[in-house]
Amino acid sequence: ARAARAAAEGFGSWAKAASAQAAQAGARARAGASARVPPQASGLFGKVVEAFKEEYRLAMMDPGDAAAERRKQAPGYVAPGPVDEYTGTTAVATTRRKKSVFETFAEKAGVTSVFAKLSALRSSGAFKKGSDVFEDIRERWETSDSPLVHKIQDMQEGLFTETEQAEAYRVIRTRQPDFNINGFLAEVRRDVPAVLGAYLKGDAEALQKTNVSKEMLERMGGQMRVWQSEQQFVDPRILHLSELELVEVRMMEGEPLVVLQFSCQQINCVRNKEGEIVDGAEDDIQAVHYLWAMQLSPKDFVATDGREYSAQTWQLREMVLRGMMAVAA
Repeated sequence: ARAARAAAEGFGSWAKAASAQAAQAGARARAGASARVPPQASGLFGKVVEAFKEEYRLAMMDPGDAAAERRKQAPGYVAPGPVDEYTGTTAVATTRRKKSVFETFAEKAGVTSVFAKLSALRSSGAFKKGSDVFEDIRERWETSDSPLVHKIQDMQEGLFTETEQAEAYRVIRTRQPDFNINGFLAEVRRDVPAVLGAYLKGDAEALQKTNVSKEMLERMGGQMRVWQSEQQFVDPRILHLSELELVEVRMMEGEPLVVLQFSCQQINCVRNKEGEIVDGAEDDIQAVHYLWAMQLSPKDFVATDGREYSAQTWQLREMVLRGMMAVAA
């Protein structure tokens, strides 16, 4: 027994010493590895980790909120707000323009003299006579009564005239260079429950805080006043919202318009002030199909310091209820 205890104590002492040596070796190895890693590599690794964290954060958010965050994080994004009036100098200073390398080379090579000769040729009588003949031919072409000429002119207009959809996209890109159709659909889908919920509840104050145009606010307000006068309360719950589909992009009243369609599952139940059901039922679930027209136009805002400003904003211009269909239980 004494021999066994002595052997156990000896093994324990050896194990402690071996563990300490292993810890020292590990510390030396880590120190050597960190010394061999350049600072640039560690900084790059940190950026990659932060990028993964940011993508994970956006992935956990609502798609509409994530699209808005990505739009604000895009390079060149400028947050809307009041613009301070310029109060600097308005003096004009003249400077002598330096000749470019091409201009210097052209003077030495005599190219400018060739251009001067061409300019003199344009002022000659022969050139003027040719210009008059060309103008006469063009006038005859434009005022011709020939059906064939009219057909060719229509083909030319179709080839070189910008379509309404292309014009709308061009205006959108001019006003919002960072416009992305997928992000736009996600942001509108995020706002649908807030708009429909405020409308069905008859909450005019909450509806005014959403991106609804003045024309649409007046129409919705009229329907909400009818419900209030009749003491009727519509069930505002939205059970399901489908994905938004792009119908068309066009111009209306000089502003770009994007038409979308989607469907919601709503409860068709209307109660009076006593809580009695006057239309529908508690389990009458309907698939309601909507058409929304979103228009990009200026909207007035008030900054935190009280200053007013205008910013290009997508606003609900038209809302059409296309139909309802009962959902099978």
